[in-house]
Amino acid sequence: MTSGRVYLTEVVEYDAVGPVMRSGDIAEAVIDAVADDNPERDVFVTDRGDYVHIHTLMDCRLTRASLERNLGRDYDLALLEIEMPSFCGRMKTSDHEYRWYFQT
Repeated sequence: MTSGRVYLTEVVEYDAVGPVMRSGDIAEAVIDAVADDNPERDVFVTDRGDYVHIHTLMDCRLTRASLERNLGRDYDLALLEIEMPSFCGRMKTSDHEYRWYFQT
């Protein structure tokens, strides 16, 4: 897992947005990719055993390019939804990027 701007936390803030992932290699790669794709934001990870909540405040991007780089292989971003039973915030998707954001 990337260090520096990635923090383990027990608390999920009101304006936190991002994916809730099944624990495993994909989740670890998503954590690192979110850190890469959101250089101006801290990344928070709440580990709940079988799943992890990966979030930033207000806006969270995940690109296919950064996920593939962190996985070390090609990955169809649409397959992410199999590993993502839930998410916080609103979500926009494309073939190249997922974005979660906070909207009141």
